[in-house]
Amino acid sequence: MLREYNLWGMSGMQHFDSDYSEEIINRLQNIPPDAVPIWGTMTRDDLVEHFIWVLHHAMGRSTCVPDCSNWFSRSVTQRLVVHEFLHIPRGIQLPSELTSRGITLQESGDLETLHAIIEEYLYCVQADELEPASHPFFGPLDVDGWDRLHVRHFEHHLKQFGV
Repeated sequence: MLREYNLWGMSGMQHFDSDYSEEIINRLQNIPPDAVPIWGTMTRDDLVEHFIWVLHHAMGRSTCVPDCSNWFSRSVTQRLVVHEFLHIPRGIQLPSELTSRGITLQESGDLETLHAIIEEYLYCVQADELEPASHPFFGPLDVDGWDRLHVRHFEHHLKQFGV
């Protein structure tokens, strides 16, 4: 697919909406349970559980992850990633001080769970009931910022599995 870019990023950007959510679920169903990712060590089930956590986090309902942001990540990196000037790097890991405390960016569930959470998330957005949580690294994001970041983030991981 050919995409046009303007000075501020993509002009015809995909949105995190009902059509995209169906596409996500279909693409995830096409990943065999034993698939080996192109990079990293995630399994398909890990990926689904990560997406569940991300959406819960954006809605302010995730397990507590401390704010790891700083001025640069909130003011510079956030804009570069959210507006598609900077790719999400491969192999990002949680800081060891968080993993040693048992913090993960996953919540248990399956594709049905993920689909239900996506629907709940979209309902909250459409009803103007979503009070978005801050991103642990990028800091405060509004609904539009999360919309852009969700698409970027989901695409990053779906490419990890070649779908």
